Amino acid sequence: MSKLILGIDAGNYMAKVAGAFGVDSYRTAICDWFQRDFVESFGEDDMEFEIDSRKGYAGSIAVYEDVFGGSGMYGDSKAHKDTKIRVLLALYRYINKHSPSTEEVSIVTGQPITSHNDKEKLKISGMLQGGHEFTVNGKKQYVYIQDVGVAAEGCGAFWSVAQNGKFRILDIGSGTINAATIIQKKTVNTASDTFNFGMETVNRGIDSVARGIIRETTRMNWQRTDNVLICGGVANEILPFIREHYPNAKTIQPLLQNEKGVQVVAPTYSNAVGFYELAKLNFG
Repeated sequence: MSKLILGIDAGNYMAKVAGAFGVDSYRTAICDWFQRDFVESFGEDDMEFEIDSRKGYAGSIAVYEDVFGGSGMYGDSKAHKDTKIRVLLALYRYINKHSPSTEEVSIVTGQPITSHNDKEKLKISGMLQGGHEFTVNGKKQYVYIQDVGVAAEGCGAFWSVAQNGKFRILDIGSGTINAATIIQKKTVNTASDTFNFGMETVNRGIDSVARGIIRETTRMNWQRTDNVLICGGVANEILPFIREHYPNAKTIQPLLQNEKGVQVVAPTYSNAVGFYELAKLNFG
């Protein structure tokens, strides 16, 4: 396959990719390069990279070797260099696993709701669009990103199970939580927002995170009877706590249409699958 269309959710904890060959993910910890005296394997996603003259380690190895504890750029925007590294490493993994001859890709990636504006989106597309030559695990890789779309996280997840009606989406990440309102496939701005906390920034347990979500969403006039759809890596674990206030809440079960037919994937891939659907609509 000479060209790939992909959805890439470049999260602070995990990068998730969805495309014609299924899904893939890796741990997005990044640390600076150093000479290793002991060459250990920490996981199948261990990567030593050089991108734009920056050398480092990514994946499970960075979780263990980083003196700062598996660093990641947190915040309400992904218009920064770590996002570029995460996306290029995600492309490297997917291409080499499934379609080694690929050099050209079109992608949709994500941005938190609160910073989903033209200025920030242009920053992301500007740093990703075009040709990239880089090295991973001693292998040179070239990829040309022809098209870049930037969708709002949470809103994008809706497109993994798109249907008519009114839905509230909770996209629970490591650094932020996106709360989106979708009515008849349209996003309602005044009932959607990004909360500047997540599973890696709150140290009081999943029940405390759920209470924070409920507090913030009720301020936006979400109603107890609303249909709430939850995605993210902890979707199944947090569901009982969210149901204490929103009894109709349920986790998203993304449906990925790939070469093998329709595949049901884990809720953590909701944004990636939704982004893939949007990429096919725009670039297919």
